[in-house]
Amino acid sequence: MTVVENIRWCELLEDTIVTAQHGNDGNRIATATETLQQLTRQFVKVLNERAMLLANSAQFDTALRDAAAIVALLPGSALGYLCMGVVYCQQGHHAAAISIYDQGLEAVPESDAYYQQLHQHRLTAVANSNKRVDFISRLPFDVVVTNIIPRMDQRAYLDPDVLYEPLYVSHTWQERILQQSKGLNFQFCKQVETFIKDHTQLIQFAPYVQTLSGCLLDVHLDDLFSRAHFSNLKELDIFCPHGLTPRLPLIHGLQMIADSLTHLGIYQCPELELRDILETCPNLVSLKTMDVDAGMPLSSSYPKIKLLELHEQREQAHTHEHMVDVLSRFPSLRMLKITPMCTSTVLPILRQHCPYLEAISLRCTSPDFGVTTANDHQDRKGITSAYLGGADFYHQDDLIEFLYMQRESLEILDFHGRLQVNNAFWEISADGRVQPRNTSSHPEKDPLSPSSFTRLVDLRFTSIIPSSSMPMLLWIVLNAPNLNAIHIYNSNFQPSVANAIIKLGHLQKVQIEEDYIMGHTDDNIIDGYYHGIRQFFEHHVALGDHSTLKHVVVHMPFVNAFEQTWLPLLSQLRCLKVLELRGKIAYGDCTLADNCIPIMKRIRRDCPALETLMVNGKVPIWLADS
Repeated sequence: MTVVENIRWCELLEDTIVTAQHGNDGNRIATATETLQQLTRQFVKVLNERAMLLANSAQFDTALRDAAAIVALLPGSALGYLCMGVVYCQQGHHAAAISIYDQGLEAVPESDAYYQQLHQHRLTAVANSNKRVDFISRLPFDVVVTNIIPRMDQRAYLDPDVLYEPLYVSHTWQERILQQSKGLNFQFCKQVETFIKDHTQLIQFAPYVQTLSGCLLDVHLDDLFSRAHFSNLKELDIFCPHGLTPRLPLIHGLQMIADSLTHLGIYQCPELELRDILETCPNLVSLKTMDVDAGMPLSSSYPKIKLLELHEQREQAHTHEHMVDVLSRFPSLRMLKITPMCTSTVLPILRQHCPYLEAISLRCTSPDFGVTTANDHQDRKGITSAYLGGADFYHQDDLIEFLYMQRESLEILDFHGRLQVNNAFWEISADGRVQPRNTSSHPEKDPLSPSSFTRLVDLRFTSIIPSSSMPMLLWIVLNAPNLNAIHIYNSNFQPSVANAIIKLGHLQKVQIEEDYIMGHTDDNIIDGYYHGIRQFFEHHVALGDHSTLKHVVVHMPFVNAFEQTWLPLLSQLRCLKVLELRGKIAYGDCTLADNCIPIMKRIRRDCPALETLMVNGKVPIWLADS
């Protein structure tokens, strides 16, 4: 058996040395061997022809198999190596072909009939391996700049100290890359400790840099901008950890790029004041600051600024007087973010000072606002997105007046705050009507006269004190007939609110989140929301195929979620497409397995329209076989 396994087929074709023979057997053995050699040469010729045909038909693996068989049968002939190299070259694998050619030239004698062809094919493969198609230079300029270069590299930024290879392929490549409309985007990947030296690549291409960001230690920004002309720098984001960045060199550096700078973010620079930035950079469209002193110029207006973010402002910057002063300086403002929240008294005056404001955020967690100057709507007024929250109280009168003033434009309302209802002029009745607390005074000021939030489609109302916030929630829901999505605490899902939500004819998504802060101490509240949630889902079960509800999110600890008597009702929702469970496993995996799996499998099995079922953003393994 060992002999068979170790057969080298080429040895079968070698002349046999006969040490003992019977009669004429020696001559007959030599004749048989010669016949085998002739047949093998014919066989490998046919194999070579078939390998070429297979390669022409793109059957490269099979062609390489035939070529390898030729090498195994005739390792001393160049034909097999030549065949294999040609197949590799047809695939464009020139390096592999060169390696095979080298093996053949070493194993085959120069007297072989195919040796010179083998040598010539190697030279051709080497030449082709060094050939590059410069499509960047040959294609039309517009095609390269607008379509190809943006797809060449998906990196969000370039490192000033790491060479970006495409810039150094050729002069034409560099020219095309530098002329793309978005320019170059550089980011310091490490904390910068000096601008006097280094950063060669950034300095070399300074006129083409449009975006620059980084974390600066005790360095002078003007040292960088004095080394080259950053004539097209539009966006600059600076982080100054520990407030070590010197103020005057920073201001001087901003002055040097002020003509082109339109978007500026400065973070953790307490020695800097807003007046320093506003007076230095007159062309800003977007300004974002964090831990920057709120000092304002004595008297100036900045009509170019459309996005303003003021984070981690000092307490004195949140007074009503100061906020009125700030707002009055930005008449063209579109987006406003302030954290921590300022006094709620600014809400009713937003339209007066910023008539074109479209989005406001007074909480830390809210979507990033972007500014696009191309979509200005000078004739459109009214806030479309409001994200309100923070630790301080919102006075009920301020919030009611704000909502009333924005009723014709508001599309998204996200309220995660606390309401102060004491001494409020306006009160909300149990049936969701706003009226003066003293009905005999100013009846003509009833804000509900013609009010209806017809554009409101997304409501996230997670106020943590149900006794004071539930009337406000009810008022909003009753006056928002086109709501598409609602996100509320379970403690707010009382029967009166459930009845109002049931009347919504366009509701597609509901998210129920456990009120962690309040805790379940009031039996009436607990009984109320259990009944309210169940009532809501029973209504949509009864609607059958006419239910609009397609997306349900349950956000609470799993040990609580699967104790809810209403959860199995989800399996009867005919139109439910997405179900998400978010929360923590309170008492280990065993609780999740015991309580969760049977219900989840039942929901997945019985919901005919269900497309997605997720637990904490993932499809659980134990549902894979359901």
